[in-house]
This record gives sequence, C-alpha cells and structure tokens, in this order.
Amino acid sequence: MAVADPYSRSASEFKEPPRGFRKTLRHLGPGMILAGSVVGSGELIITTKLGAVAGFGLLWFVLLSCLVKMVVQAELARYTIASGQTFLRIFNDLPGPRGKRPAWLTLPWMGWFMAACVVALATFVNLDAEARTTGAACSLGAGVIAVSFAGASLTRVLRQRRPSPRPESQTRPTMNWFTWLWLGTKLLVFVNSAAILGGTGQVLEMVFPGLLGEGGARYWSILLAVVCGALLIVGTYSSLERLLVILVSSFTLVTVVCTGMLHRTDFAVGLSDLAGGLSLGLPPEMTTTLVLTALAMYSGTGVSFGEMWNYTYWCVEKGYARSAGEPEPGSAWARRARGWIRVMYTDAAVTMVVYTASTICFYILGAAILNAQGLDPDGRETLSVLSSIFTDGLGPQAAGLFMVGAFFVLVSTVLSGAAGASRMLADVMGLIGLIDTSDYSVRLRYIRIFVVVALLFYCIAYWLFENPPQMLLVTSSLIAAVMYPVLGLGTLYLRYRKVDARIVPSGPTTAWLWVCGLILAIVSPAGILLAIAIGAGWIGFG
Repeated sequence: MAVADPYSRSASEFKEPPRGFRKTLRHLGPGMILAGSVVGSGELIITTKLGAVAGFGLLWFVLLSCLVKMVVQAELARYTIASGQTFLRIFNDLPGPRGKRPAWLTLPWMGWFMAACVVALATFVNLDAEARTTGAACSLGAGVIAVSFAGASLTRVLRQRRPSPRPESQTRPTMNWFTWLWLGTKLLVFVNSAAILGGTGQVLEMVFPGLLGEGGARYWSILLAVVCGALLIVGTYSSLERLLVILVSSFTLVTVVCTGMLHRTDFAVGLSDLAGGLSLGLPPEMTTTLVLTALAMYSGTGVSFGEMWNYTYWCVEKGYARSAGEPEPGSAWARRARGWIRVMYTDAAVTMVVYTASTICFYILGAAILNAQGLDPDGRETLSVLSSIFTDGLGPQAAGLFMVGAFFVLVSTVLSGAAGASRMLADVMGLIGLIDTSDYSVRLRYIRIFVVVALLFYCIAYWLFENPPQMLLVTSSLIAAVMYPVLGLGTLYLRYRKVDARIVPSGPTTAWLWVCGLILAIVSPAGILLAIAIGAGWIGFG
C-alpha cells in the first residue's frame, strides 16, 4: 500500500478542521515532539546549571526565554500551512544575495568534508595545550578544504568510469545566503546534539557503573545511538509522536512532583526567593561563564532555533498543510486554512505550558539545591552532580527517580533531534538539486540515511569532547547569536510580504510578534558582546 506524501497537496484533497476544544485535542502532536527535543538540552543540563551558578536571580530571564519564542514558531508554521512549504524552502526565498549552486557542492564533497572535519577536530583535541594555537587551527582548516576537493574529484573520476543509469541534470537550483548559513552551522548543531547523547550515556554509566569498562559513557552513547537509529528507521511520524508523548508526560510529571516536594526539605523555596528571581535584576557578580550559560539557556529553552525550524516539518507530516489544501480563490480555502492554523496554535500553546512548567521547575531545583551547596555540573561528572538535586534534596531513595527522569528527558531529545535533523538534511539536498524529494520514496530513503549520519556524528563529537555542558555552552550561544535575529526578522518579513492576505494574524498577534521578533534579534548578539567585554576586562560587575 502506497504511503501518502504529506509534503504534496492539491486543491481537490483537503479535510475540514475540527471544531471544539475536545475534537481539536485529537489533532495535536507536533508540539509534543518539539517538547521532547527542548527539555533534554535546555532544561535538564543548561537550565539547572544556570540555577547552580546564578541562584534565583535570573528566574525572570528563564521565564522570558519560554514566553517570547512561541509566536515566532507559530507564525513560521502559519506560512507553512498556507503555502505547503517547509522552513528551508521558505527562507531560501528571503531577499538578499543568491546564486546557482556551485558545481563542486555535491554529496561526495559533503561526505569528504565531514570526514575531514572529524579528523581535524580529533587532531586538534589531542594536541598539547601549547600547540592549540590559531595557526594550528588554520592549518587544519586548510587541510579540510584540500581533502574535500581532492576526495570529491577522485569520486567523480571513479564514477565516470562506470556507466550511469541516468544522466545528471545540468540545471543547478538557486541558493540564497541563508541556505549557505544553515549548511555552515550544521556541524555545530551536531556538536550540540552530541552533548545530549553523551549525557544519556552518562546516565546509563551511573546506573551500570563500570559494566563497559573505563570510559563507559562513551560506549553507552554508541549503543544508545544504535537503538535510537533503529527506532527512527523503522518507525513513522505517528510512532515517534506516540513515544514522545509518553516520554514528555513522564518526565514533566516527575519534575513537577519533585519540585513540589522541596518544601519538606532543608532546601525549601520561599516566596521571597521567587520574588527576588522575578525582580528583573542581575546577579551581583557577572562573569563570562555566567553570561554564556545564560545565553545557552536562552537559546536552548522554550523553543530553540532548531525546534522553530523543525516544527514546520512536523506540522507538514502531521497533515496540517495537506488538510488545508492548495490555495484557491474564494472563502472556502481561507476558512479551512484558518481552522488548521487555530489547531496549530492550540498545539503550540499546550506545548508552551508543558515546557515552561518543566523549565521553571528545573531552574528552581538547580538554584535551591546546587547553588546552596556550591555545586556546578560540568565535565564527566555532569549527570552525577545533577543527581544530587534529587538525592540531597529528597533523600538517597530518590536516585532511581532521577535516573528514570533523566533518561526519559535525554533520550527523547536524541530521538526528536535526530529525526528533525534527518528531515532537514533530506530537504536541503532536494532544495539544492542533489536528490529528487518530489518522489516521497526517495525522500524517505534519504531521511533514513541521514538518521544514521546524524547519530554517527553525535557519537564522534561526544567521544572527542566528553563535556556536555561546555559543548552546549559554546554551540548554543554561537548559533543562537546568528540564527535568532534571522528567525525573528525573517518571520516579520513573511508576515507582511508572503502570508496570504486572507489569513494574516490579528492585530494583537502581530503586535506580540513584533515584540518577540525584536527581542530575538537583540538578546543573543548583545549577550555575546557582553561576554566578550567581560572576558577582555572592558567592563566589570561585582
């Protein structure tokens, strides 16, 4: 039986949107996949670390991070439902520099480039501290470029000796500046996701200490990647959604219950603590590490840049765009589109409630327990330090509760992240003309291939760095400083230049979009500049 292609649609195939809240609930789901991705990197590791180093002082910033992104995420999805286009295809049409895809940018070149990057990173990491200079990094970078072109040329020569079953198209599609930017940051995104896979390996090493020998977390990460890969390759959107609904519900409940139990311990949180955290103040001593931790929390909580663009793919695969049908004149299409946009907004709002509750709980746990004891989760001991949130606060018997909750949190992020990355990689290959994604069977085949590629690089990156918090601090902060301004301002551009006039957002929604879009455009770049200024000694706090 042929599987319907959710990425295609027509004016004659559509579904009427549900009416009433109870019927609408049956059509939710993309947001729970998103929540599964959000909570692992942002909440458990970075938000808790921020609470550990800043106390309650930045509670307001955590809340702001959760509230300012949902409308941008939803307005991106509005255009997806209206146009049927996914994120990369939408942003490839943004104004700015563009040109045909270079002839050298091929799948073999990308394969050689990524392999060369792994070798270069491994070489750099294993150099003596004195040898890790800018000159060494530049030399390794030049080597990566040389190997990429030499390897791609060799592959092309070998292919020419064998008859090709079909001639390659001579037409090369257009790529704009954003598509180049997205491709350029992909390796950093892999390092970000590798931190979550490594954190899950650390949890399993705590459960089964020494079972796999020295460095057991590395081997557990590889085994977990194999299991996740198998689930994603044989599974479907529906199976992924059902699994993540269970995982997200479980760890959210565990976190809320544990936070509520704090009042029975020596780490009870008072109203004065919460009031101080919401007073819009700053910690008395601001350091570069604290600023970068706050930025990493900001980029990884609520809906991060990755979840914003992944959400358009989940809305398509859920069927929102296909159900709305191809745009046509008259009021019928506009009514259906507005109905499915309402369903999507309900999905996004429910998700926001879930991740905001869990984010605030994780921050309170970190501030109340870790900060009070001067503990900072870092390096190979990240998860063992985080476990003290439960064991020190609720007693040794709570260790098992932490293990279960942490495993659910992190494995859901690995699954959701790899699934989203594979879909976007397949989509960009179709966008730049390297594969034919109009054939859904081809798209599915490459999605499965890229699941393996993504998880393989997650394993390699964790094996090289083995420090989840630092991996998240660097990658999240740098990518957010570039991507959030583009996402905020790009969504505003879509609102006024691309969205069908029949389904534009209301006045209050537009006003909130302006507020949130400008916040996204300002906070991350300003935070990076602040971290640089503090590190260079240009300004000081405390």
